[in-house]
Amino acid sequence: MSVKALCLALLQGASALDLARLRQFGEMAESGLYPDGTPMHSEEVMQAFSTSAAPPVTEPEEVVAEYVELPLNHFGKKGSSDGTFYNRFWVSTDAYKPGAPIFLYDVGEADGAPYVDSRLRRNVTTTNMFRGMVDKYQGIGIVWEHRYYGNSTPGNVPITVDTKPEVFKWLNTEQSLKDIVVFANQFSRPNINYTLTPADTPWIMIGGSYPAMRTAFMRDQYPETIFAGFASSAPTESKVDMSVYFEPVARGMERYGAGNCSKDVHAAITYIDEELGKGGKAAAAIKQQFLGAGAEKNTHATFADALSTIFWYWQSYGMDGSPWSLGDFCNHIETDPVNAKVAGKDGWAKTRGAKFVVDQWSTWKPFVGNVNDFMTTTCSGDKNVTAECNLDLPFVDPSSVSWTWQYCTQWGYFQSANLGPNQIVSKYNSLKHQHDICHRQFPTAKAPLFPDWPQTDRTNAIFGGWDIRPSQLYWSGGEFDPWRTLSPLSAEPWAPHPRAFTNPPKCGQGQDEDEIFGYVLKNAQHCYDFRTTVALGETSRNIFYKALDGWLKCFKPKKGGY
Repeated sequence: MSVKALCLALLQGASALDLARLRQFGEMAESGLYPDGTPMHSEEVMQAFSTSAAPPVTEPEEVVAEYVELPLNHFGKKGSSDGTFYNRFWVSTDAYKPGAPIFLYDVGEADGAPYVDSRLRRNVTTTNMFRGMVDKYQGIGIVWEHRYYGNSTPGNVPITVDTKPEVFKWLNTEQSLKDIVVFANQFSRPNINYTLTPADTPWIMIGGSYPAMRTAFMRDQYPETIFAGFASSAPTESKVDMSVYFEPVARGMERYGAGNCSKDVHAAITYIDEELGKGGKAAAAIKQQFLGAGAEKNTHATFADALSTIFWYWQSYGMDGSPWSLGDFCNHIETDPVNAKVAGKDGWAKTRGAKFVVDQWSTWKPFVGNVNDFMTTTCSGDKNVTAECNLDLPFVDPSSVSWTWQYCTQWGYFQSANLGPNQIVSKYNSLKHQHDICHRQFPTAKAPLFPDWPQTDRTNAIFGGWDIRPSQLYWSGGEFDPWRTLSPLSAEPWAPHPRAFTNPPKCGQGQDEDEIFGYVLKNAQHCYDFRTTVALGETSRNIFYKALDGWLKCFKPKKGGY
């Protein structure tokens, strides 16, 4: 399987899966494409969903990469310096009218360059909501690259798998937020005779996933810089154990009519774990059955990672995403290969046994391609053909390397097996295994620079977890988004459960921990309101627009607003 696309910054916690793949799928879905590049909708439908509020320009605006010099350490002792680096950004001013807002699109944990066409260049056919928002308010659009991603690296030296741990000393969320403050306070345009810094121009920050977290934190900690924000799918609660990631997947499968499939996957995983537990020939045989000769060399834990690849389209596509979707997988295992009979609501395992389901799963043709593509390996899928099939490789994608440093030091998000009645991931995908992935990636890194386990308590103490409620911030999330589980909109039984409301609060009006200005998109997954091809996306965006219309009336130049 080969997937070539742009990248969207979508959070991925500890697993053996390359972050780059998930970014690809998110960007493709947001652009109305399936993983193989085919359109999700007809050409007529895509045109109808166009969000550009301004007419096409005759001469395309030239949008080029620019750089701002920033301190590597914003919080050092006065008079001291730990050096500087150059942070990359892009700007579009072709819709601007004096006094209009500046919209900052935060790329987050990715190279920013692939975002420029769809977010800023109006001459490019796009259904992206950010360009539409800039045009709607006749503002300035900025695409901002996070430190240590793309070309925004110390010395502009690319990040690689061999980058020394000491280089990452200044890679954390606190430093990256302050980058935006320093940048905004010196921002200007040579062709605009108007003060564009936050004291005179309202800055609106837009982000999805980790950038949504950053949007919330910026509004909370630096309200004099960010006047308002849109935080889509923001898991602001830092947590080591994120086994709950898979719970919305199981619940969503039930909602979407694939409850028989989730039951059968649960039964198959239980059977597979029992075979692995026997060790020896039994464990080797089950690995070879799925991935071919050579797979037996892998640990039970890394084999468990391979099995979980069937779920990595979920946050971008749900059951969809043909031809490698969870829906296609479920259609395969729930259809009898002899008579084409489809299993009932209880699945096959209850009547034919779990081994029947395991055999069905292992014969799903796209499975080996999924594993090879996600885990950058070469398994044959044939018991008679030996391949390298190494499932324990470190990440080589530069953004994946940097993000692994961030979640392994600050955020956690270890997506281990969701043990219990909804379990759909092998028990060998344990917290210890997720911990080992961190140290596999940075084998020479030592504490305190690289803690043994992510310092999630410290992180929540700094940023407030899911209890933060800054004013002039809109929260949104998908009902079955795995990342909603750690957002203020979480529905998990151990989460706070504030009352969500959609009537815009007044300027400067925050909420207490029992309330939140936000909206949950039904039957949706990750950052679905950034998609103009999703009906509920427009509903969510309109809630934000209504609020922003009111908030902008309160902005007072020279004072910086609320």
